[in-house]
Amino acid sequence: MSLLKLMGLAKYIPRLEPSLATYIAVTGACFLPAIVLGLYLLFDIRSRQADPAGCRKLGLRIQSQLADQHDKRYSGTGVEQQNGAASWRVKSLWIYPIKSCRGVELNRGTVIGTGMEYDRQFCFAQLSSKFPTSLDTPQAEKAEHKWKFITQRSIAAMATIKTEVWLPDPSSPSYSRKQPNVQSGGVLVIKFPKLNNNIGPWGRLVGLLTSIAGGAEHSVQIPFNPTPEQITNNSYNTDQMEIWKDSPKSLTIASTENADEWIQELRFYLGITNHLALFRISKDNSREVYRCAPRKEELGYQSKVGFQDAYPLHILNLASVHEIGMKLARDAPPLGALNFRPNIVITGGEPYAEDSWKRIRIGEYDYYVACRTVRCLLPNVNPATGIRHGSEPNKTLKTYRRIDEGDPKNACLGMQMVPAVEESKIKVGDAVEVLETGEHFYIKQ
Repeated sequence: MSLLKLMGLAKYIPRLEPSLATYIAVTGACFLPAIVLGLYLLFDIRSRQADPAGCRKLGLRIQSQLADQHDKRYSGTGVEQQNGAASWRVKSLWIYPIKSCRGVELNRGTVIGTGMEYDRQFCFAQLSSKFPTSLDTPQAEKAEHKWKFITQRSIAAMATIKTEVWLPDPSSPSYSRKQPNVQSGGVLVIKFPKLNNNIGPWGRLVGLLTSIAGGAEHSVQIPFNPTPEQITNNSYNTDQMEIWKDSPKSLTIASTENADEWIQELRFYLGITNHLALFRISKDNSREVYRCAPRKEELGYQSKVGFQDAYPLHILNLASVHEIGMKLARDAPPLGALNFRPNIVITGGEPYAEDSWKRIRIGEYDYYVACRTVRCLLPNVNPATGIRHGSEPNKTLKTYRRIDEGDPKNACLGMQMVPAVEESKIKVGDAVEVLETGEHFYIKQ
C-alpha cells in the first residue's frame, strides 16, 4: 500500500474492513479454482486404468532426439565428411502402432520383414456403404458394406490419438507367465481427450481448468497380440478391411457396431458419423510388397507389410526437411520430421542426397531403397495439434519436388525401404553407408 501512496493511487483502491468473513471470502475466491481442479483430476485419475501389469513401457526415457531438429547444424551446410563421403547417422527412430495415430520414439529397435517391430499393426476403419443406389438395385447390393481404412488425410484429429506399447518385463513385481498381458506379448494403450460435455458456468470452469492442466483423457488397454483364448473371451471376430487395393482379413478389436463404449467416445471425438472400428493385422494375412521392391529370388523372402501404405520402412533426411521448411509460406507453422511420419530420421549429408540411393547399410545390416516417397496432403497436418494447414507444405513441395517420372503430378520427399534380411537390429547413432546409387521410377498402386 505504501507504494500505491507514493504513486498517488491509494485513494482509488477500495478499503476492506478486516473481518473473518472478508478473509474467508478472499481466501475462497483465490483457492476455489485450485480446489475444483484438484477434485476433478482426482476423480479422473481414479477412473483411469493402472499401468499394464507385468509390463514396461517401450520408448525413450529421455528428451526426444528431435528436440533440436530445427538447429542449423542439421541443414546440410558444412557437412562432415569421412574418407570423402558424408558421415550419415541415425538420429531418431519411430514406430506408429496404430496407422495415422501418434508414434512412439525408440532409442533402438528390431527390424523384421514387415518393417519396424510393432509398427502399424493396428488401423482404424469406418464402415462405408455402396452408393449411389437406385430402386432397381438388388437388396443384397444395397446392404453391402465395407470397412475402409482412415488416416489423417481426411481426419486430421487422428494426430492427437496417443499410443503406447507395454512389453512383458520379467523384472516387474507383477510379472508372471500366466499374466494375460505377458501371454499376449504386451499391451497397446490408446489415449485420447475426453470431451467436455458439461454446460453452464460450472462446466465452463471445469473445462477451462482441465485444459490448463493438460486435459482429461480416456485410456484404453488392448492385448497387443491376442491369444486364441483372449480372442474368444473378448469376442473379437475376423472381417475384411480395405486398405488401398488390398482387403486383408483382420481381427476386429472394437467396433461401434458392437456398442463398445470407448470407441463410441472416440467416434464422437473424431466427428465420424459412420461406424468406427479398430482392426489388428493378422500374421496370416500380411500384404506382400511388389511394385518397386526386390523379389523373393533376390531377397530370399517376399517382403510384406502390416497396415503401412506400401513399403516396410520410411527413411527421411533431416537436411531435406530443413530445405523445405525454408521455402514455406510465411503463415505456415514450423516444419518438422514428424510431419512426414518417418521410421528412420538421418543426418550428416546434404539435402536430397537420398534421392538416388539404391542400397545402404545401417549399422551392420543392409537395406534396399525401393523408391521415393510420393507425398499426399497428410504432411499438412500439424503432428502435435492435429490442425491441418490449408496449403503447406504440399504447395511448396509441388513447386520443385515433382522429380519422379513415375508420378509427375505429385511431390516426393523421403525414401521407401525393404530390409535385406528378415530380422536385424537398429539404434540411434548407427552409421549409414551408401552402397549403391542409381535411377528410380515410382510405380503407382
